[in-house]
Amino acid sequence: MSPNVRRPCVRGKSGWALCLAFVACGSPPARDAVLYVAEHVAGAPAGTTALLVRNGRIEATGDSTLASDPRARDAEVLSFRGAAITPPFVDHHVHLFNVGVTVLNDRDGQRLFLDLSGARSIDDVRNAVAARAASAADGAWIIGAGWNQAAWGMGPLPDRTVLDAAAPGHPVFLGRSDGHAGWANARALAAGGVDAQRATPMGGAIGHGSDGSPNGVLLERANELLTPLVPTLADSDVVQAWQLGARALAQRGITRVYDAGILPLPGVVAMNAPFGHYLSLLRRADSLDALPVQVHLMLPAPSAYVDSLLALPVDTARWSWSPRVRVTHIKLFADGALGSRGAALTHPYHDEPATRGVPRMTTAEITQLATRALDAGLGVATHAIGDEAVQHTLDAYEQLLADRPGLDPRRLRIEHFSYATERDLARAVRLRVILSIQGNFNALPTDTPTFGAARVGTENEPRVYPWRRLNDMGAVLAEGSDYFTRPGAGLDGFLATIARRYALAEGLAEPEARARALEVATRWFAPSGKDELPSLAAGAPASFVVWSNDPQRVARTELPNITVRALVVDGVRR
Repeated sequence: MSPNVRRPCVRGKSGWALCLAFVACGSPPARDAVLYVAEHVAGAPAGTTALLVRNGRIEATGDSTLASDPRARDAEVLSFRGAAITPPFVDHHVHLFNVGVTVLNDRDGQRLFLDLSGARSIDDVRNAVAARAASAADGAWIIGAGWNQAAWGMGPLPDRTVLDAAAPGHPVFLGRSDGHAGWANARALAAGGVDAQRATPMGGAIGHGSDGSPNGVLLERANELLTPLVPTLADSDVVQAWQLGARALAQRGITRVYDAGILPLPGVVAMNAPFGHYLSLLRRADSLDALPVQVHLMLPAPSAYVDSLLALPVDTARWSWSPRVRVTHIKLFADGALGSRGAALTHPYHDEPATRGVPRMTTAEITQLATRALDAGLGVATHAIGDEAVQHTLDAYEQLLADRPGLDPRRLRIEHFSYATERDLARAVRLRVILSIQGNFNALPTDTPTFGAARVGTENEPRVYPWRRLNDMGAVLAEGSDYFTRPGAGLDGFLATIARRYALAEGLAEPEARARALEVATRWFAPSGKDELPSLAAGAPASFVVWSNDPQRVARTELPNITVRALVVDGVRR
């Protein structure tokens, strides 16, 4: 029988097409055309329920009758009962390696580090550390991540006494859930030379007890005193982490990401991590098994690694590292996080008046490094959460835009844009720089107070996570997850957009709220600054997600139960 003879297709109970191949011998030939049939297709002409895909593009759209169209006579038919098709999702800020490390750690029974995200009391942490110490080799490091004192009902950060008692014979180093605070015992501090006489690193803070000795809390760049001492992961673990992280996102309908940097164990920001080695293993991971997502890298700076790259002759072509991996930005850090009170404020913290946070870079330092990056053909993404850090960053960006009249402002980004003065809210909109936001940061329903009031005071709380207001003002907003541990469900970000306080679709009536959420989830800001809203019309690239149900129509309570049935990237099912 000719290999071009159409295979009859019967819809199975699962909704997948069961195709019977009538050939004399051997396997049936690969099809160069596939017809995808669902209940609804978003981003296509009204009434579309079927997409005909050929050679990586959508050849035609229509309804179920498209199967009888002459153009589809040689097509494989895949029918998905009750499903919906949307353009693929994007993530404008994620830590791919760290997502993969967490997935690998889960798979291997916490082989790599203690997962403390479920700790609900300081005793839970003590017991977990003690149990790990009991089975560890003498003097081995005890590494953990994910603790959050707020989950225990504590306001202040903890001190080392708990860890000293739990594992006196081991150095202990635990990363906080925000990635900006470390918690260490006396033995770990001693290994890093952290004592009462140790000077506070620039851009960091060492906590001290009433007697002047270190209390075990390290903020921001102070963590770099310990991170080089933590045993490094095996190369095979790093390769697996990259692969598992990419697959975890693909399983959630995501096909393009901005990777916001590697956080070395125990999952804390550190500029002295071996970035070059870990990124070479990303390229190896992609060469061994093509990653299912396109990765746009942000390289953390100021760092020796970035300095070495920017010192090379300008050649923008060298930023393409593999078919799916490209360097697009440097990632600067102007401050820390509100959770650990490292975000740099213009005023004292409401719940800890002795501090205004931890500034990490001045306006001049941001301007200098950003200039070098722009000259090398890269964009600039600056982590700035507190209103003082935002002010310094916007000062630098405004100067850069004034000095370079042709500079596209969307090559400049502020990561985690969370809290700013009234003046800077308006300035961020006026400058048209990209404001990277995370709807899941405000992970509380709209009728529940956020922790913003506790940190900055009730009078300032409306300027914490003011994303809906910024959107109404015309700001350029890019949605991301900031996942650097276990990723949430596939539609967590979509749900946050419609159900969280100050989120972009909060308060909108249906179906406008769902349409806005889908737009936010699928819009892509390319490294060039171009705003891309994908289409599933005829002629468009064949990249889309088949969901088990329709996120634009089901009840909000059902959104967490929706899963990915199929992912198609440039015509290839991944």
